Amino acid sequence: MDMSLDIGFGVLLEATTIGSGTGNYDSFLRLQATGIEEGFNTDQNGNVLDDKSSFTHSLQYGDIQSINIGGTDYIEFRLDLNESNNATNGEITLTDLRVYISGADATLADYTAGFAGFTSIFGLDNSKPQLLIDANHGSGTDDYRILIPVSLFQAAGATADSYVTLYSSFSGSNGGFEEWRTITTSGGTEDHAAIAIDKVTVDGTTEGDDLTILSGEDISWKYTVTNTGNVALSNVAVTDNQGVTVSPELSGGFNVGDTNHDGKLDVGESWIFTGSGTATSGPYANVGSVSASANGITVTDTDGSSYFGADPEIAIDKVTVDDGAVGDGLKILSGEAISWKYTVTNAGNVALADVIVSDSDAGVTPVAVLADATHNIGDTNLNGLLDVGEAWVYTASGVAGKGVYSNVGTASGSFTDDALHTRTDTETDSSSYFGADPHITLDKKTNGIDHGLNIFQGQAVTWTYDVTNDGNVALTNVVVKDDNGTPGNTADDFNATAITSGGFNTGDTNFNNLLDPGETWHYKATGTAQLGSYVNNATATTDAYTDTAGHPRTPSATDSSDYEGFSNKALTQGFWGSHSDAWDNVANNEGNPTKSAVASGVLSSLDVNPRIDGYLLLGDSNGNGTADAGEHTLLISISLAKAIESSSTSGDARVIMLQQAIAAQLNIDNHVAQPNDLVGEAVMWLTKQGAWSTVGVNIDADSNGYVDENAAHTALAGSAVKTSSAAWTTYVDVTDASTGITDWNG
Repeated sequence: MDMSLDIGFGVLLEATTIGSGTGNYDSFLRLQATGIEEGFNTDQNGNVLDDKSSFTHSLQYGDIQSINIGGTDYIEFRLDLNESNNATNGEITLTDLRVYISGADATLADYTAGFAGFTSIFGLDNSKPQLLIDANHGSGTDDYRILIPVSLFQAAGATADSYVTLYSSFSGSNGGFEEWRTITTSGGTEDHAAIAIDKVTVDGTTEGDDLTILSGEDISWKYTVTNTGNVALSNVAVTDNQGVTVSPELSGGFNVGDTNHDGKLDVGESWIFTGSGTATSGPYANVGSVSASANGITVTDTDGSSYFGADPEIAIDKVTVDDGAVGDGLKILSGEAISWKYTVTNAGNVALADVIVSDSDAGVTPVAVLADATHNIGDTNLNGLLDVGEAWVYTASGVAGKGVYSNVGTASGSFTDDALHTRTDTETDSSSYFGADPHITLDKKTNGIDHGLNIFQGQAVTWTYDVTNDGNVALTNVVVKDDNGTPGNTADDFNATAITSGGFNTGDTNFNNLLDPGETWHYKATGTAQLGSYVNNATATTDAYTDTAGHPRTPSATDSSDYEGFSNKALTQGFWGSHSDAWDNVANNEGNPTKSAVASGVLSSLDVNPRIDGYLLLGDSNGNGTADAGEHTLLISISLAKAIESSSTSGDARVIMLQQAIAAQLNIDNHVAQPNDLVGEAVMWLTKQGAWSTVGVNIDADSNGYVDENAAHTALAGSAVKTSSAAWTTYVDVTDASTGITDWNG
C-alpha cells in the first residue's frame, strides 16, 4: 500500500500511479492558469474562476461510488497534475482544499459568499499547504488521491441528492492543468483497477507486525492481497524484497481466497500468500510487493512487516574470595572462612526473567546481594529483570578444605516471546583453590623406645627425633627444641642436631632443603642417664606457611619420651636400716646422711617408698607401690620393717628372710634392678606358697595380705623358726623357663 498522509479528520493524501487518461474517467473539475490557480466544480456556464468548463460539472453524492480500504469506506478524489514543464520542474503547492455538500449546485455567487449555507465536510488547514510533485510525465496517470471517509459525509447528513462541491487552489503553476476526478455509478464511470497488500509476520498462532520472536524459531509471513478497485484483476504476483519465496495458499488448485474459482482476483476478494523462514537475532524487516493487471493497466502495492529476533543469553563469572585475594587457583589455609562471588551478566539482546544461580557443591548456596528487600544490587532500574548491560551479584560462603577443590556455578534465565514461547539459557563457570594444610608430626624416642625404658644411671642416652610432614605443602627451616627434662626452665633447653648426609638431612629425599609432604627428617641429641624417673619433651617447628591472601600458619608438634634411671649398685640391709628416713613415708623427716645420699646419686629421691599409707609392699617387682597381676606381694608396716631392718642377725629364719626381702624391695624402689623376681620368691617362702607350700613358713596366718605382728608393731607375731629347721634347710627346685630362672641353687 502507498504511503498515506493524514491531513486532518482521517482524510488521507496519497501519491499514486494509477493510470487514468482524459477519455477514460469522469473528470469533474479542471483548473489551468499560471502562478496561482483556483476553482470549484459547477454547472454554471462559462469558465468560473480558473475552471475549464468543458471538463467541469456538478456532482451529486448518490452518483459517487465509494471504495473500501483496510475495512474503511472512502470517497476517492483523484488528482492528475499536468504541469507543462514537469520534466524539469514538477513542483506545485496545494494551498487550499475544501469539500462541501449542499441542496443545489454551487455558483460563483456561492463562492463569493464563502459558500455560506453549505455544509463543510473537510477543509485543509491553511497553515499546512501540501507540496506536490508531478511525478508522472504528461496526462493519463494520476499523481495523487484524496480519501475522505464516508463517515464524514454521513455525519453531515449527506443524501443521494446532495451536491458535492470540491474547491481547490494551487500556487507555483507553470501553465499546465490540474484535473480532479472520481468514480461514479452513472454512465460516466470507467473501470477502476486498484489493489492492496497487507503483510504480517506469523509465529505459531501469533501474527502481526513488530513481534518479538525467539531467534532460530521457524516463522512465516502472510500476505493478504485485496482487490480495492471495481474491476477483476489478473496476473496477480507477490514477491518479497528479502528473497523470501512467496507461494499462494491453494485449495483445489485455486487460491483459498478465489471464492468463485475463476482464477481472477475479483472485486472484494482477498487472496492469501505465504512465505517461510527462520528468525534471526536482532531487528529484521522485509517488504511484500504485489502486482496485477486489468485492461492493460498494471496496479501495484507494497507493505512491510518487521520483528525483533530475541536472543536470550546469560553469562556467569565465578571467583573464590579469601579476604582481599579474589580469583581462581588461590592457595588458602585449610579451615579458613571463604566465600565465592558469582557475577551474572546478560550476554543477549533481551531482558531475562527468573534468574537462578546454583552451585555444584550441595553445601554451597549462592544468595543474591540485594539493593533493597527484593532487588539485586545489579538491577539498576529495579524492574526485576536482568537487562542487557546489567551485572547481578550473588555470593556464597564456606570453609576451606584440604587439597585441590573446585566447584561450578550455574546461572539460568528465561525469556518469553509474543507467541508465549519460552527459552531458558544456562551457563556455567568453575572456580578452584588449593587448601593448604601445613602440618607436621614429631616422634621422639629414648634409645629407640618411646616410654618405659629402664637404664642404669650413668649410661649413654641417645634421643632421636623424627619430624614428618603429614600436610600437603613444603615447609622450611625445621627446628627441634628439647626442654631437657625441665619444662618450667627454658634456660637449659637445647636444639637437636640434624642427621645429615652430603649437606642435606637424611630424610630430604629430593635434596631441595624443603620438608616436602611425606618426607621425614631425622634429628638426634645425646646425654647421660640420671637416677630416677626422667621425662623430656621436644617441640618441632618450621617457618610459617603464608597463603595467597597473606595469612600465615606456623606448624608445630610435640612429643615426649622417658626412662627410669636405676642405680647399678644394690644397697645393703645395714644401709637401709640406718637410712630408714629415706623410706618411712614421713615428709621433711630426712636427715643429712639421706640428703647427701640423694645428692650423690646413691638414692633416687628423699623417700623411695612409693606408698604413702605407712606400709612397704614386698614383692612389688616394678616398684610402683601397687600389687599388679603376676606379682606375689605382702604388706609390712613401716614400724615393723624399721625394727627388723635395724636389728642384728638373729636365729629366727623369718627375721633373716625379711631383712633381705625388705632390703631387696627398697633397692627396687630405688631403681636398682633385682635378679629374676627374687623378692617375689621370698614372699612366697614367707607365705608358704608355690614351691614353698610344704616347707616354707607363713607370717600371714590370717591370709589378709599383711605381715602378722605384735600390737606395738615392733616384732613378728607367732613363734620363731630356727635356721636348723626343714623350712630353712630344705632344697626346693624353683626353676622357671618363662622367667629365665634355671636353678636358684646352682
